[in-house]
Amino acid sequence: MSIQTKVGAGVFTLCALYASSIFAVSLDGTPVIDNTTQGNWGGVYGSCYNVLPQASPRTCVPEVEVGPDFESTHPEQYVNVINPECKRDLEAQPEFSDAVCIKGEAPGNFDVRIYVNNPEVDNAYAWGFNEPGAGGGNEVLPGTSQENACMGEAGHSPDAVYASTFDSDKFAFDPLSGEIRITQGGDARIAYYFLTEKGICRSQKYALYVNNVAVPGASGEVLDFSTGKYVVFNLLDIPDNALVRLDTQKIDGTPSCLVATGEANNSHLSGIFVDGTQACAEPEGPTRTLGYWKNHPTVINNESGVLDGSLLPLNFCGDTIDEACDAVSYLRSKGGGIGNFKRQGMAALLNCEAFGCPQDIRDLINAGSSACAGGGSFDFGGAGSTLDEFNNSNDDVALPFQSPSAQPKYCSTDDAKKGNKGKKGKKGKKGKKNKKSKKNK
Repeated sequence: MSIQTKVGAGVFTLCALYASSIFAVSLDGTPVIDNTTQGNWGGVYGSCYNVLPQASPRTCVPEVEVGPDFESTHPEQYVNVINPECKRDLEAQPEFSDAVCIKGEAPGNFDVRIYVNNPEVDNAYAWGFNEPGAGGGNEVLPGTSQENACMGEAGHSPDAVYASTFDSDKFAFDPLSGEIRITQGGDARIAYYFLTEKGICRSQKYALYVNNVAVPGASGEVLDFSTGKYVVFNLLDIPDNALVRLDTQKIDGTPSCLVATGEANNSHLSGIFVDGTQACAEPEGPTRTLGYWKNHPTVINNESGVLDGSLLPLNFCGDTIDEACDAVSYLRSKGGGIGNFKRQGMAALLNCEAFGCPQDIRDLINAGSSACAGGGSFDFGGAGSTLDEFNNSNDDVALPFQSPSAQPKYCSTDDAKKGNKGKKGKKGKKGKKNKKSKKNK
């Protein structure tokens, strides 16, 4: 599809950004190697921000891509060094004028730079691979080509997929670094994609830094990524305006490469994908505890008329909950373990339906509900604790409606339970009648 392309790094000065280096960025768990998603990253990674290499044919431009006011950790003595080949290629007329595709919900909140951290050269290449079956000796395996978020835009490939990578220029020039500045910090998942052509074995070391400080536990190896692999980091408490940098460096003579037809001598980095951060955080709505929901069944069925419609029916633990008192019955479940999950899970489900909730909370409710219905193995105790924490997390945030009076005896008799499905209509995540009313627990 395309021939090798070079992308030169821009000219930046080293800045003492590290007065704010007293921070406690930590890794949640360990880095995850994902070898199943391959090039199908859409809907999996990078909803907030994504960077993919894309250039054809061979060319070189002054910089990869940066946002406004970018301050890089790149050593000052390494800049302004232009590889002679890159200088010559500046006169080329590229088919794709942009070397990278940058998309996502909040691209204006990130800056990026790809460079080779070596005093002899300040350029990173961008390779365009050939698609499967195209021939030419640098084909990739089926399924590994990255989805093309810039498809058909001026300066970008018209193809729905485009197999490409940054690499570390000449063979001896490592490490290859991918650096992003995150203007609005917080918790984030950052995934880095690695791809090479089939039959060429590349294995690399990697290490992650925030403001030039190594993140504990965020280093390791990614072996033989001709099938396309991601290294995924879940980072906690990233400060605002933090510089997050991944350094990669080739590994020589690794056992995983012995069966390949060739062993590569330079490093690749084939995409950066960010989810989370405060730039893309969902607005947090209120939550209420299971005590609130037990005592306010007329909110559940909207008999009180404070929502656009009833929160019912609900599916939980294999049951279809179409009456408020059936929901209250779950809220009154006894015991720990699965009993606690039933209580907290139902309360969390009501919070999600009424006010919205993060996807990971939805996923946890659904997983526990399926196990509860089918008798499968599941950590009900851990899930119940997590959902309890969620239900209490925004209990101090005012409700967007005037809450009705508590009715603790509403479900105490069979007669009271009759007809408690309440006012039907669309489920009311935003069906609030008085947004200025006071909170009433």
